[in-house]
Amino acid sequence: MKKQYSLIVIAALVLLMTGSGCKSSTTATPKEVLNKYFSSAVSQDYATTYKCYYGAYKAKINKDEYIRHRKEASALQSYDILAVNMEGDKAAHAEVKLTFAPSEKLGRKEPVSTVVKEDMIKEEGEWKIKVW
Repeated sequence: MKKQYSLIVIAALVLLMTGSGCKSSTTATPKEVLNKYFSSAVSQDYATTYKCYYGAYKAKINKDEYIRHRKEASALQSYDILAVNMEGDKAAHAEVKLTFAPSEKLGRKEPVSTVVKEDMIKEEGEWKIKVW
């Protein structure tokens, strides 16, 4: 009886852990998605960065093309999310300070920073970066 009880408890724990893992990925906040997007760009994990875009962008630019272009572009060194403003529950706008690494290709000896605005939309229950 004790063995059967232990198996039931273990099965319940496994279900709870796998269920909560799926739930947290679909309920990520806009700020969490922005962190995933920019941290993956900093680490040059462009396949993960690409996953953060909304469907219309991915329909026009395939993942391999995106990765190839990102590898040729200026490397993102760091980012700072300055503000995230919600527009209802389907849209958000963020202001992010980006710092790009020095680039021999671009003749830039020092890092350069700029503030960008990022638009986000909720698509199939998940927050995505909207480019156009």
